[in-house]
Amino acid sequence: MRLSRWARATLLTGAILSAIGILPIWLTSVMLAGGAPMLFIMAFYLLTPLGVLLLGLGGGLFLIALVRR
Repeated sequence: MRLSRWARATLLTGAILSAIGILPIWLTSVMLAGGAPMLFIMAFYLLTPLGVLLLGLGGGLFLIALVRR
């Protein structure tokens, strides 16, 4: 498998994990005036850092793939 495919897969996985962590807490803060439910807060603190880490790793892999071309 080529490095650019690994980069795209890592970027996509990072984007999905970040979205799973950020979107629910953002939607509940917009829709509900009260505090966000604990489940969404836990997802935010558990999945968002992992998603951002994978986005950074995927960006690095993508840059390495561009340099190797």
